[in-house]
Amino acid sequence: SDLASDPEMTVNEAIRLLRNGALLGCAVIGIDPGEEPGIAVISNGIVEAVYRVPLGRAVGVIERIKQTYSDILVRIGHGARLTSMHLANSLVAQGISVELVDESGTSPYLGKGMGGAAISDIVAAINIAYTQGVRVGHQEITPTKGEIRWIQERSRELSEGRTTISRQLAKRVAIGEITIKEALTEHKRLK
Repeated sequence: SDLASDPEMTVNEAIRLLRNGALLGCAVIGIDPGEEPGIAVISNGIVEAVYRVPLGRAVGVIERIKQTYSDILVRIGHGARLTSMHLANSLVAQGISVELVDESGTSPYLGKGMGGAAISDIVAAINIAYTQGVRVGHQEITPTKGEIRWIQERSRELSEGRTTISRQLAKRVAIGEITIKEALTEHKRLK
C-alpha cells in the first residue's frame, strides 16, 4: 500500500481516524529552518507531531498538516535568513499565517548520546512554536554580499571544486527563483 511507503501519511491518517475524520482545532507549527528543517506541530499545548525533512519537502509537509486542522499558524525561526524568508513567502502565498520568531535561545543543550543534529533541530522547532513572533506578509528578498558569496561557495562544494556560479546566478538562488543545482546546470549551459 501507499501508506507503508510514506510514514508521514501513516501518522496523519492514524490521527484522522482516531478523531473520526473531524478536523482538529488550531495548530501552531514551529519550523527551525536550515538544509533539513525541524518541524513541530503543537495543538492544545501538546506536541502532536515532529518531522525533519529536506528543505525542498518542508512546504509539502506543512500543506499536508494543514489538511488535518481547521486553522494553522506557522512560526519560523529567523536564524537562516534566506531560508526563513523563502519558506515564509511560499506559505504566505498559500494564504497561511506566518510569524518570524527570534531564534536565540531556542537551540537546546543536548546530553550525551542524544542523536545530535536531528534532535536539536526538532527541539528548536518545538521551542520556536511556543515563542510569539512577528506576523509577516510577502517579503522582497535583497540578498547581502555575504549571502551571495556563501551561495557561490556552496556551488563550489556541490560541484566538488569544479565550478563557481556567477554572482548573477547566485543572486537568483538567493531570492528563490532557482536552486543551487539548477544554477550549476545553467552555468554549464551558458559557458
